[in-house]
Amino acid sequence: MNDKLATLVEIQPRTPLLRTRERLAAGHLTVGFIGGSITDPRPGHNWPESVGDWLVDQFPDARIQVENAAIGATGSDLAVFRAQRDLIDCGCDLIFIEFAVNDQGAPTEKRNRTREGLVRKLLADDPGRDLVFTYTFSQSMYDEMMAGKMPVSIAEFEVISEHYGISSVWMGLHALREVMRGLMTWEHWLPDGIHPQSRGSLSYGTAVNTLLADELVGAGQPTGKSRGSLPRPLNGANWEGAYALNWDAICTA
Repeated sequence: MNDKLATLVEIQPRTPLLRTRERLAAGHLTVGFIGGSITDPRPGHNWPESVGDWLVDQFPDARIQVENAAIGATGSDLAVFRAQRDLIDCGCDLIFIEFAVNDQGAPTEKRNRTREGLVRKLLADDPGRDLVFTYTFSQSMYDEMMAGKMPVSIAEFEVISEHYGISSVWMGLHALREVMRGLMTWEHWLPDGIHPQSRGSLSYGTAVNTLLADELVGAGQPTGKSRGSLPRPLNGANWEGAYALNWDAICTA
């Protein structure tokens, strides 16, 4: 494997998944996913499916409810407006957020404001809710990663991760390493450079399940430190206060 690629870290556990543990012990966990087409619910071709399957297999006595709110070709800006209806109102206990690829085309200032706004909206409603950032891959990230560098879109997510104590899983890095080791072909992973097929989706899900196994299975203690109260915002102009306006509330002269 490329020595520089080997220096990058796939999984960053920050805050223990305490709410998830509690809900599994109580027998009912609601898992939410939000992101773009890489995450949206296409049977056999989306990584959330393998994450849900893993949870069902590991916790057969618990009811695992999945709310997949991902929509293709959307970014964290639209997600802020959908968070209440599609995640909070559904009672999601554990939420995976995937926008590293779809946010690449947005200006840095805007995507930092929308991402932080989404996080603050989800945690302001319930500080105990478990959040995990997941980073996928596009061909434009290849050169930086092979040079041992973190693509800017992901690096900016990591700043938010550190500030709010959100664990992260670099699924794209896990899959790229599998390709470099000859365990998967590019065609089976990303035939179009962005969207994984069934084998690539399984690779993404495997990376997430590794974090879940470390946090939830066995007698080991959860990693990271517990999250306290919501910290001050990194950007005071974040979109935490954004809300959807009903068309019926609009009046024209």
